[in-house]
This record gives sequence, C-alpha cells and structure tokens, in this order.
Amino acid sequence: MSQYSVINSRAPRLDAPAKATGRAVYADDLTFPNQLYGAILQSPLAHARILNIDTSRAKGLPGVKAVVTAKDVDIIPYGVSPARYDETILAVDKVRYVGDEVAAVAAIDQETALEALSLIKVDYEELPAVFDPVAAMAEGAPLVHEHFPRNICAEVHQEFGDVEAA
Repeated sequence: MSQYSVINSRAPRLDAPAKATGRAVYADDLTFPNQLYGAILQSPLAHARILNIDTSRAKGLPGVKAVVTAKDVDIIPYGVSPARYDETILAVDKVRYVGDEVAAVAAIDQETALEALSLIKVDYEELPAVFDPVAAMAEGAPLVHEHFPRNICAEVHQEFGDVEAA
C-alpha cells in the first residue's frame, strides 16, 4: 500500500486556517448590489382554516418590494413521492402545523422584512388538531388532509424471505 499517497492518509483541510482565524467567508457574509432580504410568516396554530390574509399594510411599507401568499403563486403540490404530494410552497386554504408558511416578504433589509411580517393580518378559524399518530387514524379524528381518509396517505406491506426457514 505504500505506493499510494492518499489511501490510508488524512486529506489536508485547506480551509482550516481561515475558519480557525475567522477569515473564512460564508454565504451569510456576502452582500450584493440591490440585494433583497426575505422573511416568511408562519402559522402560530397547529390546524386552522385561513379565512383572510390582509397584506395591504405590509405592501405599503417603504422598502418592501413584494409580499406573496398562495393566491399569488402557482399551487403545485409536492412531497416525498407522488402518492404523498401533500405540501405546497405556501398554505392554501388552511394551515396544518405550527410554523406552516402563510406569506413571504422581500424587502431592502432584514429589519424592514420582519416589520412587514408584523403588518400582515391573518384571520384564522382554529380547527381541532391531532398530535398522536394512533389517535389521528381513529374514526372521526380531524383530517389533516381531506383527501387522505383516517389521515393515512399511504400503506406499504412488505415481506422479505421466509422467517420460519431461518
């Protein structure tokens, strides 16, 4: 093995001195001309119908370049697999977990973006939530997604080999 110079040896960490001395530049350190800052308004509720979103005050704030909700974007469901396409970029008619994204803001600086978020008014109708997977599958449990009966989006049954033969 002595004919190889890389196998069984440590690769030098070329970035280590810059990181150790604080000279390393990270993505968060970069700024560009006309750069905008984004912020996302998230739901404080675990399960609620969105009755109305008023973005007018946020849009009127000096320095705000854009405010978007699900009504402003194409709704293209995505997820782990086609059978589980149950997510959208922004909540459409209801929120399904604390932190579900409701609106997005782009502004000239982070402070303005965060202030704009505070000006967005969302009217919610709180719905019963489920917090336990077994309880969520019970008959009559609140549905997180109406098109998944008993909150089951997919069932997979797999068998490999013969357990008795082992």
